[in-house]
Amino acid sequence: MGRTAREIVKANLDEVIKDLLQAYSDEWLAHYQYWLTAQWIRGIDADTLRPVLLKQSMDELKHAEKLAQRIIQLGGRPVMDFSKLLNTSRCGYIAPPEDPTDLKKVVEDVLKAEQCAIRFYNQMVEKYRATDVVTYEVFEDLLEDEVEDEEEWEKFLAKL
Repeated sequence: MGRTAREIVKANLDEVIKDLLQAYSDEWLAHYQYWLTAQWIRGIDADTLRPVLLKQSMDELKHAEKLAQRIIQLGGRPVMDFSKLLNTSRCGYIAPPEDPTDLKKVVEDVLKAEQCAIRFYNQMVEKYRATDVVTYEVFEDLLEDEVEDEEEWEKFLAKL
């Protein structure tokens, strides 16, 4: 990051990077949660949910990519050791249900993950609104995506 770009960041860079790393870890874990769940599920509506989970999984991976780019731009390093993602994350990881036909639990778990992300990203938008415009915009974009995702998953839940 160039000198002028560093000058316009009024927030503590270490704190910004820490917050970005938490979000990065959450997105990787959500990606894995949704991808693995898509492989695991069975039952009547599984063929309806599977492509949605796979698309959502790829969306979360794209979010992780955006976050990694910002982390690097600020002089940080994304989590390099996959085993450390869980300890770095804010929202954690929810494994697929033991019963692969429990699609209601699948949708509820996705909603929990999305709602955690919404709360966290909303806090980050508020936190960086006036102190780091670029990071603010990254979190704002992610928040918008997660809000749309929550609405989609709530509609699925209502149908189950």
